Amino acid sequence: MKRFVSRVASYPIRAGRHSRFLRAAFFASLALTSVTGACAAQRAAAPLVMASLADDAAVSLAFRTLLDDVIGDSADKICLSIANAQTDDADPNPGVMRAARAGRRATTVLPRSACAADERNFGNPRGLLRLKDVSRLDQQTLIAHADAIGDHTAHYVCFLPVASSGTPGRCRITGRD
Repeated sequence: MKRFVSRVASYPIRAGRHSRFLRAAFFASLALTSVTGACAAQRAAAPLVMASLADDAAVSLAFRTLLDDVIGDSADKICLSIANAQTDDADPNPGVMRAARAGRRATTVLPRSACAADERNFGNPRGLLRLKDVSRLDQQTLIAHADAIGDHTAHYVCFLPVASSGTPGRCRITGRD
């Protein structure tokens, strides 16, 4: 059987008809390799993280929209964190925490560090909003990517109007783990 396969595979070479066939096969494999490598390079790129954004107003707007649109009154305690590529998640600034707590009566909003201490003592609090990035989509809109982590993880994308036009931001789920 091996001998038959090697004869069939080497037939174009032995017959002297290898130039067109081999060139076509070589260029097809080269194209496939380069396309596959380009796709892999896109997947390996690091996501934008909050460390590059120094605008507390945008982060506050993103957390407020996530709390209102995703969480609502369904949780009694929620923890907030900002994704960081270098270390573990970081706590939001105190100004961002004050803005996130404003108007929240039914839900207690805590930074990730406070929840981590509770988690060590009492188990998983089952409510973490992890903001991965916020960037400008256009002049009037920001886009934010976040995860809601509990028993499972849900990935969200939020569109946030910058101007106070009265229209609230909206979030939609993009995936679940």
